[in-house]
Amino acid sequence: MRKRPALIFACVLVSSGFVAMSPAQFAGSASAKSSVQSSLKIVGTKCTKSDAMKKVSGVTYKCTKSGKTFKWIKIKTTTTSTTTTKLKENDACDRIGVQVELDSGYLECRLFSDDSRKYVKLSSNSATPTMPAGGSDLEACKLREARTTKFQPWNVGFPRGDGYGTSTLPTSGRANVQLVAVDFSDALGTAGELVDADLEIAEFNKWFTFHSNNTLTFNWQFPKRWLRMPRTTSGYGLIKGDRTTVLAMAQDVVTVADQFVDFTASDFVFVLFPKSIKLGSPDLGMANWRVESAEGPVKNLFGGSEYFYDRGYDLWSFWIHEWGHPMGLAGHTPRSVISIMDDQNGKSVMLNAWDSFFTGWLGNDQLYCMPIADKSLEISLIPLERLQHGPRSVIVPISSTNALVIESHRAEGWGKRMLNESYGSTKSIASYGVAVYYIDTTQDTNRYAQSSGYTDSDLGERWADHVVPTGATRAFDLLMQGDTVTYRGVTVAFTKTGDVDTVKITK
Repeated sequence: MRKRPALIFACVLVSSGFVAMSPAQFAGSASAKSSVQSSLKIVGTKCTKSDAMKKVSGVTYKCTKSGKTFKWIKIKTTTTSTTTTKLKENDACDRIGVQVELDSGYLECRLFSDDSRKYVKLSSNSATPTMPAGGSDLEACKLREARTTKFQPWNVGFPRGDGYGTSTLPTSGRANVQLVAVDFSDALGTAGELVDADLEIAEFNKWFTFHSNNTLTFNWQFPKRWLRMPRTTSGYGLIKGDRTTVLAMAQDVVTVADQFVDFTASDFVFVLFPKSIKLGSPDLGMANWRVESAEGPVKNLFGGSEYFYDRGYDLWSFWIHEWGHPMGLAGHTPRSVISIMDDQNGKSVMLNAWDSFFTGWLGNDQLYCMPIADKSLEISLIPLERLQHGPRSVIVPISSTNALVIESHRAEGWGKRMLNESYGSTKSIASYGVAVYYIDTTQDTNRYAQSSGYTDSDLGERWADHVVPTGATRAFDLLMQGDTVTYRGVTVAFTKTGDVDTVKITK
């Protein structure tokens, strides 16, 4: 066997000659090359969360918007001759929501009540907080329906329903739904849109699986084909809310689909329009009206038009919102962009705690009903957007028709758009916060006070509203750490944020 020489020389061509390198120098060169190759593999690849940061092989990368997508870029690390500056909890920061990975967990930049911005240390896997003992039976938090003036049919207090005997959609069991794709001679559908519809169905199912604790599931029928409507889009002259034009178009949808769909015991028909549609109305919709199929009546039908496509809005959250009304949820209160029953195109599309409780989906393992006699409570709440069960809300009953609700929110999961300035109707952003809002079942919400009749207004009375610090402006009406509010003798102090949010309630 030939002996290996004691010294290996590697030759590197530089200008007009060669340079000899020792093994250590050669190893360093290889390491540098490896680092460059690693960087090339990451730089320019897609990421999902603006300003997210990660470190690979000692190199830091930042998620930055590039056109319509987000991509990783390499950033320089500030160093001295002997040390590297390391960020830690409570250090000042600039941009809300920026995350920096640590060896264990990560830091996130959050805004506090004094307008300071500091890093908060968070865990990669958040532990579930303990539900305090001593809560009342949930019956004590069921406010009774007591409206005297009714601007819309659905009860805002218990029992769920409309008071007229109209049947409500189920909150448990297996529901029958149909998705019908229709196009027009002047608005053609594509095969790709039919494939994309499967993703909308999947997200719809996932949302209900979590919120209903898997008690409500769906039997979908979706003939994956475009069915041609007998008129052009303009030929329908659709006017939102107008019974004559809505029923005429809805009947045609059901008629062209009848040979492909079994409408027996239909709970809801969702309509898929092509993205090229110009309907002139935000949607085709009816709840508890009636058109006929070969198998019987269809009472609930909704489809979103160019209003959703042009703004990049999801269809699945629109379908859930419209399902919620005939399920017995009045919605549209408290006014916000962090509750699906107020805004299906909001920054967060979770069902708020009161609606979840009203629907029967929050048990005493997730909801704390504070006894009226108790004077104080400290509790840590899991954000609604996190797919984690445990203490998620507190209801503080004040009377048989009045209560305060407290819940936590995060810019994650179905709330990730809380950090997206360009999405939705507001440019506000927030990475976290606690919502405090009252329920008053003697009142109703007049959505259209001094408006066109189809545009939501904040000018009328309402049966629920957020409570925020006097004189302060808060993104999405969310309290920040350090905030304190009082409503009818009940004070809520937001004392600590982290993986979960801790509040102290006193009377």
